[in-house]
Amino acid sequence: MDDREREASFSIGTYDQRLVEENAEDTFGPRHGDPEDRRKAMRAGYVDAQGKITEKGWDVLNDDISKLERNSLAWLREKFKVVRDEGHDQHDDLVGSLWFDLGDETQVGLIELGVHERIDMVDTSYGDLGNSVWKGTSPFSSVLGGAINFTLDQQTEDEVEEAVQRALSKKKRRR
Repeated sequence: MDDREREASFSIGTYDQRLVEENAEDTFGPRHGDPEDRRKAMRAGYVDAQGKITEKGWDVLNDDISKLERNSLAWLREKFKVVRDEGHDQHDDLVGSLWFDLGDETQVGLIELGVHERIDMVDTSYGDLGNSVWKGTSPFSSVLGGAINFTLDQQTEDEVEEAVQRALSKKKRRR
């Protein structure tokens, strides 16, 4: 292992069932969403007239969640040196570990973001995950969302903070 390489744990989590159901009712329910969108979702068998997700809708969403996880793992593998999937935890998040380079500003920036905030699947201001994670998902996946979070031991977290400060100082000096 290179002396600049560090390990981080990750979790890929999607919205919980309650939030997905609320999103479906807000998007496809009779009081909120676009009537044409509701008709399309009902014709496809994803929701009932109240915007409640049907069994078929849940089957489609479960397939979409698997795709979100696979696409998130592919994104992680593009961004970091080594990524290891370790299965699902007790919260049904996909978890694992990865190795990153303290000298790589992009990797360090993503690690810091994922430790202190999240790397969001929907909001690309939290990183570019949202640009690729939805590939191959159904149109009904619009009721889903989620994020990647990172966990570090305290020593590594301190080293990441120092690397971020060094990078910021370099940028200031260049101006």
